[in-house]
Amino acid sequence: MKVAVIIRQVPDVVEELVIAEDGRSLSEDDVMYITNELDDHALEQALILKGRHGAHVAAYGIGGSEARDALATSVAKGADEAVYVPLEFKDRGDNHKLAMHLAALLRDGGFDLILSGMQAVDEVDGSLGGILASHLSIPYMGGLLGVDLATSGGKVTVKKAYPGGRVGVMDVTSPAILGIQSSEQPPRYVPVNKVMQAKKTMQVKEMKTPVPNIAGLFITQLQKPETGARAKMLEGDEDGVASIIANLLKERGLL
Repeated sequence: MKVAVIIRQVPDVVEELVIAEDGRSLSEDDVMYITNELDDHALEQALILKGRHGAHVAAYGIGGSEARDALATSVAKGADEAVYVPLEFKDRGDNHKLAMHLAALLRDGGFDLILSGMQAVDEVDGSLGGILASHLSIPYMGGLLGVDLATSGGKVTVKKAYPGGRVGVMDVTSPAILGIQSSEQPPRYVPVNKVMQAKKTMQVKEMKTPVPNIAGLFITQLQKPETGARAKMLEGDEDGVASIIANLLKERGLL
């Protein structure tokens, strides 16, 4: 079994996001990038398949130079192959453009499965997995909590999350693209020294080809959330804030 995993670099939303002067994008100099959380779960699910069935795992790092660090972490965790796909700042978040770009790179790879995170924090136009599947003309299934080989050949068994805590179990014919919502176990931890060693020893294949210039979504304006008119920020030490809250509750007849 041959599995590709798409690992995107996305803005770290814990940090302050600065809107660029054009008002339609983030300030490139102020954005901190990290690996998309659900793509990390996709990698973990691929490594679980490797442990169970000896799958060959190829990690595709998407983004700027920080994607190389993500690839080193992937190799340190157990990925067999590292592929770097440079993506300029202006092309991030546009899944229609990215899907067409990746389709050209993955089409002849001979992969049985292509795994990606169900969502990314910076996507603006739908799930990457579904759009990519349409370009490759293969099945797509998203919202998955687990993947394993089916008892019959040429298929995989997946667990899909549904509203209300329900889980559906079904077979999907491969090759297929799977959108991972959560891996069967939390993404594994890898020590920093192993990541540093992987940086020195891993062989990275760079797939640098022009990103298609297609008409996707055009962002007209970005805005930060407005502070609610009725919001009241409480200032002071713990005792002072606690006293203010108690008085507010008394005023409203809640105490």
